[in-house]
Amino acid sequence: MKPLRPLLRVIAWALVVVVVVALVLLAILREGVRYVLFAQPAFAALALVPIAAVVIRALLQPRPATMRFSRANSLQRAGRGLAVHFAELPDGLRLAAALLACAALARPQSTRGADRIEHEGIDIVVALDLSESMETPDLAPNRLVAAQRVIDAFITRRPRDRIGMVAFGATASTVSPLTIDHGVLRAMVRRLQLRTMDGSTTAIGAGLGMALNRLGESEAKSRIIVLLTDGVHNADGLDPDTVAQEAAARGVQIYTVLVGQHGRDQGNVDPARLERVAATTGGFAYTATDENALSGSFQDLLDKLERSEIEGQSVLPELFAWLLWPALLSLLADLVLRSTRLRRFP
Repeated sequence: MKPLRPLLRVIAWALVVVVVVALVLLAILREGVRYVLFAQPAFAALALVPIAAVVIRALLQPRPATMRFSRANSLQRAGRGLAVHFAELPDGLRLAAALLACAALARPQSTRGADRIEHEGIDIVVALDLSESMETPDLAPNRLVAAQRVIDAFITRRPRDRIGMVAFGATASTVSPLTIDHGVLRAMVRRLQLRTMDGSTTAIGAGLGMALNRLGESEAKSRIIVLLTDGVHNADGLDPDTVAQEAAARGVQIYTVLVGQHGRDQGNVDPARLERVAATTGGFAYTATDENALSGSFQDLLDKLERSEIEGQSVLPELFAWLLWPALLSLLADLVLRSTRLRRFP
């Protein structure tokens, strides 16, 4: 029975520590205890492992006498000091730390502060004109650089949306598919340059068609194309009105932004067509004659984009730290006691 006495004292000390922690948490949480649940209660079964380890060690390796004293009678007359009653406290603290850690792994949560993650659920593809006329300096230093700055700011204001990028001149190509990695997307926008593709004509239809294809696999409730151009559709291939009708059939809205200072007598722009394309899909057409107007157009666009929120899974506040910190403090106390007052000599 003697080998079991240290074992029982170790378990008793561990239970004392666990009960003290429980009482402190009850005093802090008070009525909130009723709202506590464990998300992964199966992990609590791991508490059997440290308990089994302590029992097996006590049964297979009973602690032998480790120190000899030349005058045993004198030692007996001296009596037992107070420290002897705490000899198993370090082991108890270590066992309590393991039990508290297992309880923390069970993920205690509070249903009182339950919330739901909401995603805006908007997929946006920006179609940017890279025709040669985008080099015109009526927007400093030119139309393209001004557009890049405004698009960059637009991306930063839509942190939860997937955004893609299409560039077009005489043809169209994908700069980036829909992505939530806005840091990479912004870097790609900044690297766009004129003459990286044929910019002798402006294939607005091809740009819109490519953007619509980028949204083909989107399951978002709201799907948006933002067309930014400074010219008129003057290339062969897809007709912008045809693409707009297809977009409307798919539930995709197109917002158009006409960039630059264009006189009324110039035939290189067709604002009426851009307005028609936007109206067909339920979007809106903007005209930006300077960077402030361009920035204002995108700000108005931000205000118009609905937040088609998708309710996600319920998120509960995690309480594991309330158990993990006492476990770490128990381990620290164990180390301090083993190194000082309750140090054992070999």
